[in-house]
Amino acid sequence: MSDLKQRIQDGLDGKFEGLGNGFNRLNKYLFGVQRKCYTLLGGQSGTFKTTLADYIVSNAIQDASDKNIKLDVFYYSFEIDKLSKQCNWLSSIIYRKYGIEISPEKIKGLGDVRLSESEADLVNKEVPEVEEMFSKINFTFKPTNPTGLYMDLWKHGQDNGTFEYEHYIDANGDTKRKISKYIPNNPDAYTLVVMDHAALSNKERGFTTKETLDKLSEYIIELRNMFGFSFLVLQQFNQGLSSVERAKFKGVDLSPQQSDFKDSTNLYQDADIVLGTMNPYKLDLHESLGYDINKLKSNMIMLKIIKNRLSTDNIAIGLGVNPRAGCFEELPPSSEMTPDMYDEVIRRLRGN
Repeated sequence: MSDLKQRIQDGLDGKFEGLGNGFNRLNKYLFGVQRKCYTLLGGQSGTFKTTLADYIVSNAIQDASDKNIKLDVFYYSFEIDKLSKQCNWLSSIIYRKYGIEISPEKIKGLGDVRLSESEADLVNKEVPEVEEMFSKINFTFKPTNPTGLYMDLWKHGQDNGTFEYEHYIDANGDTKRKISKYIPNNPDAYTLVVMDHAALSNKERGFTTKETLDKLSEYIIELRNMFGFSFLVLQQFNQGLSSVERAKFKGVDLSPQQSDFKDSTNLYQDADIVLGTMNPYKLDLHESLGYDINKLKSNMIMLKIIKNRLSTDNIAIGLGVNPRAGCFEELPPSSEMTPDMYDEVIRRLRGN
């Protein structure tokens, strides 16, 4: 069977259904977490990029477990330490399981905030699940350079498959061989690599920040193409999104775009999917995507599909966010929102 016919048959067999990412409407365009897909997620500070990435990862892990699919996750967390991330995930799991909001700040006992006896019992009950999930993730909390990341992931691919080679004659007339094909031991398995965030990678060989990011993206493309790995890379936005001049000329519905990405646009150009987050409340907007921001306040962010090689792009939806519990929900279209629906969404997201 030709490669093309095999790909078509794999589609018919549901092998590209994708792993769950926690969303429904968005998956008309994103199709969950797909193999061999390079996703870039950008936004300014305070737009819940890391929280959103963790939400996607935890949903993918749960879906893979439910479907008995092997999923290897490599998480390069250069911004948040292990214990803080575990407390964040504890909060999210408890909220999703029980609808009870216990913030990471309370779990960590910051200041004079303390868990009640019943909350402490619930937190301790869920600790084993979080520790088990973390045991399945290959975390790196110390920044590494692009070549270090590349070597780690190349070894993972090499250990989980075999190479086919073809011979060729080099410029000196010598016979050499090169890799012609990679055959995974388990073609149904996924490898998901998360980086938070790209600009915190260690520099190498005297590179500037831009050169470091460009080399990182070059390696990501090679690893994606060779092994079929999926990547979710976070990148900061510059400050242009909130400029007064841009607001004046773009109107009230500012939305993320290519020029917002900081330090290098090569990641944008190389990625298969580019997502951007924006917090309308922090930009002092009263309306965004037709939603009443005076009501939703910081519990709503815009998530925009800026670029999409898999399907349609230039799609933006409103996401309700409970930052204290690390959870998101797709809001109904603004045209369908009634006063009662606003009240219900606000009650749910703020725990009122």
